[in-house]
Amino acid sequence: MYLLGIPRSIPAIALASLLILFVDIYPSVKSFMVMLRTASFLLLWLISFMLTMVAYLFLMTTSLAKIQGLVGPEGTKLTAILLAALMQATILQSLSLKISEVKIINLQALIDSYRTQVLEDITKKNSQRERLHAFHLADQLCQKFKDDVNGITEEYSQLLLATGQTQDSATQLVGTIEQNAKSLNISKVKLIAGSIARLDQARAKQLLS
Repeated sequence: MYLLGIPRSIPAIALASLLILFVDIYPSVKSFMVMLRTASFLLLWLISFMLTMVAYLFLMTTSLAKIQGLVGPEGTKLTAILLAALMQATILQSLSLKISEVKIINLQALIDSYRTQVLEDITKKNSQRERLHAFHLADQLCQKFKDDVNGITEEYSQLLLATGQTQDSATQLVGTIEQNAKSLNISKVKLIAGSIARLDQARAKQLLS
């Protein structure tokens, strides 16, 4: 009876496997949306889902009576799914290929290596997203202060002081931007707007409000 209901359990199993990955990876990347937009993470989620499904089938065929006795019929399926999600890491650790007692393939090491690659991919995509967002903020700041170069210069100087720069170093940084604007024939407002957006996006948003 429970095996016939497995298709209805697939969404819950997928969600449980995602939750396990979320707890594991999110503290390192701090962006759930970027995680879901990274191809290597989606593949890791698929692997986790398949292993969780295997663990769920194992529990439902071997431990159904025990689970029912502990939580009752109503909580059996949910409990089995949660246990399966926790078990999938153990499944990974136990999977390996041995020949004459020599371990040839250690899948746990392969998964750990792939997880590291996933973290690098997410971090890279997150950095690209942050840079793109900074570009958009800079464009908006440039439009707002296009006729107020003194105003945006003062805001930038105050921001530098707020982030720990001394008055002399802040003046030097502003002077460097002025020199770059002249030598590159670029608007000083545009260079300062880009610097503000890269230095503190929260402050850039406040200036736009």
